[in-house]
Amino acid sequence: MAYPFFGRVFAFLVLAAATVVPSTVSAADSLQKIREDLNNMDWEVRLATVQKLRNSKDENTVNLLLAVANTRSERTSVKITAIELLGEAGDPRAIEILLPIFNDATLNWDCPAIKTYAAVALGSFRGDARVVDALIRGIGDQELLTREASIQSLGRIRSAKAVPLILSALSDQHVSIRLSAVNALGEIGDPRAIPDLQRIAVSDIDPVVKNQAKTALDKLQKK
Repeated sequence: MAYPFFGRVFAFLVLAAATVVPSTVSAADSLQKIREDLNNMDWEVRLATVQKLRNSKDENTVNLLLAVANTRSERTSVKITAIELLGEAGDPRAIEILLPIFNDATLNWDCPAIKTYAAVALGSFRGDARVVDALIRGIGDQELLTREASIQSLGRIRSAKAVPLILSALSDQHVSIRLSAVNALGEIGDPRAIPDLQRIAVSDIDPVVKNQAKTALDKLQKK
C-alpha cells in the first residue's frame, strides 16, 4: 500500500547520495571555503557542502542555496537538497527560483523528483497567489508524487481556493492521493469539506484514509 510520498522520494535521494554523511557548518567553514567546495568537480563534495548549510538561514546561506538550485547543470541530488533547504529557510526570495523550477517541463521530464521537492518547498510560502496557482496545477500533474506534494503543500498554506480541487482528489484511485487530500482538508479547515469527509470516513475502502477523515472532521467541527 502506498502512503504519503516522503519515504519514497527520500529513498531516491538516499540512493543517490548514500556515501555522503550530513554535517553542519562549523567555525572552520569560511564563506570562501564553502563557495570553493560548491564549485568542486566532485558532486559528493558539493552535496556534503550543501548539507552543511541545513541549519543556517542567514542571507549568505540563502544566496548560496539559491545559486545551487538555479544551476541547471547541477547534479540532481545536490539540486534537490538545495531546494529542500530553501523551503526550510522560508526566505521569500526562494519563490522566484522555486516557481520556475516547478514550472520547467523539460527539467521535470528529465527528473520528476525535482518538481516534487519544489512542490514541498513551495508549501513554506503563504500569501503568494502565484504559489497557490502553481500548486493547484500540480494537483493534475502526471506524476503521482508531485500530485501528493502539491496537495500536501496546499494544506500547509491553508489555501481555501484549492478546496474544490482537493475535494475532487478524494475520489482518486490512489490511496496516497486520497490520504493527502483528507489531511490537507483538515489543515485548511474549510467547512465545505465536511460532507465529503463524512462520506470518506464511512465508505473509503482504506482504513487509514477512513481514520484520517475522522481526524480531519474532528478538526473542522471544533472550529
